[in-house]
Amino acid sequence: MEKAGPWTHAVVGLPIAPFPRGLLLDFDIDGPSGPASLLPRAETATREALYLEGLATQLGVTVTESVRALLVEVLGWADAETDHADLFDDPVLDSVGPAARREWLRVSADCGRMLGPYVAALGETAVTNPAVAMSALARMGFWQSESEGSAMLAGYRDLVRVATQTAFGRDDRAPIAGEFLAALGDYADTYDLMAAVRIPLDEPFVVKCSERRDLRLDSRRNTGHQDLVIADARSNHVTVTVRDPNVRISRADAFRAGDSELAVGTSVTRRNDQFVAFYSHDPNRDYRVRVDLRLALLRRLELVPFFAAGSVVLLSLALMATPNLDLRTLALLGGPAALAASVLVGREQSTLGSRLRVRSTVVLCVALAVLTVTVVYLYSFRIA
Repeated sequence: MEKAGPWTHAVVGLPIAPFPRGLLLDFDIDGPSGPASLLPRAETATREALYLEGLATQLGVTVTESVRALLVEVLGWADAETDHADLFDDPVLDSVGPAARREWLRVSADCGRMLGPYVAALGETAVTNPAVAMSALARMGFWQSESEGSAMLAGYRDLVRVATQTAFGRDDRAPIAGEFLAALGDYADTYDLMAAVRIPLDEPFVVKCSERRDLRLDSRRNTGHQDLVIADARSNHVTVTVRDPNVRISRADAFRAGDSELAVGTSVTRRNDQFVAFYSHDPNRDYRVRVDLRLALLRRLELVPFFAAGSVVLLSLALMATPNLDLRTLALLGGPAALAASVLVGREQSTLGSRLRVRSTVVLCVALAVLTVTVVYLYSFRIA
């Protein structure tokens, strides 16, 4: 940025990074002059719509005011996924007849079909299902009759259709159409988070942001994933850290979004049981990646419960096979069960460690139940 006049700093709306749609949890952003303020999502959507409108103009398409309003609304949609049922449950749309509703659903289906190859989300989004935004637009007065609403949706569909046809043609504008579709498809899953940052005009600066994201683990394999954008800067560093000392990262790999192939241009620079660092700088690297993780307890903590369970089962078999069994012998052999039970009452340092112990805890509980039933049976029928 060039310095002009006597000013040394400026407050600008700075794009920070693409973020997945949904709530921001424990989000912090710091600029060179201290904490920064996020721009409202409507303002961010307006800037994204202006960028798309500029590409559409290069394609020879004029974006009308009503289509621009629809574009801003779907780009600023807060929910990650939408449902066609939203079109029928809203009382604002009670005046819309069945024929118009069917037409709106057909238009949305056409948009979803054309944008499908460019959208990574599996479910419907507002970008691929624009009819869900009609209620909000009616409240704001952008359309008042069925014909106005239908014209708005048709204009959005025509915009996508022109871009799709141009992208697959031999026109010189094909790269622009491809860029338009790629950007619109990317905005279906994410949005460009922007912040008002006070920056210096005559020196480099760094903006740091942090966010907490929930990691949902598969109950059978203890695996999870995170979708990340790694090509939004000249280089990018991604680190995965486990803070629980009893938990280790047994696997961490970067794959292409929505694919099973390893991501292009992403390398692992450092790896141990509790830390994995990815680095990407290749200009041809994938824009979006999916980091697959598999978590596990430390090996000694994994083996102890299964060893205790196996010992308890062997003890139960030994009790059943003992020919001359008295009460003292039964108590002496059944005593080690207390050692196995102590594994169950051990307190984990985090909920993550407790979550990873579920399988071994269940196995040990079953083994203790078998021993308990064996002791009761032998006491009742062979001793008492």
